[in-house]
Amino acid sequence: MINNNKGIGRNVQIIIDDLISLRTLVATDVSEKYVEWLNDYEVTKYTEQKYYEHTLGGVLDFVTEKYESKNDILFGIFSNNLHIGNIKLGPIKWEHQSAEVSYFIGDRDFWGKGIASKCVRSLVGYAISELSLKKINAGYYDLNIGSAKVLEKCGFNVEGEKLSDIIFEGKRINSILVGYIP
Repeated sequence: MINNNKGIGRNVQIIIDDLISLRTLVATDVSEKYVEWLNDYEVTKYTEQKYYEHTLGGVLDFVTEKYESKNDILFGIFSNNLHIGNIKLGPIKWEHQSAEVSYFIGDRDFWGKGIASKCVRSLVGYAISELSLKKINAGYYDLNIGSAKVLEKCGFNVEGEKLSDIIFEGKRINSILVGYIP
């Protein structure tokens, strides 16, 4: 079994440009503002996070669990050292050299600026070059045009559609499965 877990969950930093960087989240990054994002319907409406009432303690437990994980890396997205969102690689399936990627920009002031695309592209590059992964998967609600554009721009291809998979605002909708192969 391949298990190339160098750098998993601990002190990884990826500089994207002069303003944006990714850094492994640690307990001290958990703030009331971060919890507010997770409880903001507009931020989480296209995610499964909308079904939970998030608390400071619960988010702290989650960040700590991911920090200690051998199969997930939870990064904060930072703009000039301001935490504006998250991007996660994982779970990583070492035996298949594949992983999932998921992300959100929590700070609405940073929406529509191309930051998610830069972050996904950089994280995929890291996963391939540093972790020797050969496949990155993602998924989104078919109504989430923003994620569709981000993932397409980053070279992901639609691999499948789960029909009537999700209830969104009282209606059944499809979920889209995408993948990236270098």
